[in-house]
This record gives sequence, C-alpha cells and structure tokens, in this order.
Amino acid sequence: MFPFFNRLKKSTKEQEAAFREQMQEEKVSWKDGLAMVIAGFLVIVLPCLLVLLIICGVAFHIFT
Repeated sequence: MFPFFNRLKKSTKEQEAAFREQMQEEKVSWKDGLAMVIAGFLVIVLPCLLVLLIICGVAFHIFT
C-alpha cells in the first residue's frame, strides 16, 4: 500500500545502543534550547492561532 514502508530498514540493537549513547552525550545550551522553543512556537502555534482566528471571524460574520 505504501511503498515507502517497504524501504525502511530495521535498526539493530547495536545501532539503537549507539544512538541512545550519542543522545545522552549531546548537551544543548540554554540559548539553543530557547531558540528551538521559539522556532517551534513560530512554526506551529502561530499558524494554528491564525487559522482559528480566521475561522472564528468568518463564523462570526456569517452567524451575526
């Protein structure tokens, strides 16, 4: 049905352990963390709010 899933390879236990170890070793500074949170807010939350405001504005004008 989805040809993409046929090409996915399962990771081995060694690869999973290496990935887990790399993630634990990686340290993110507070500036980088703040930048990621702000970027996520700008990319996800603001467009959703804009869409909701547009929907509410249109519904308000239709029903009043």
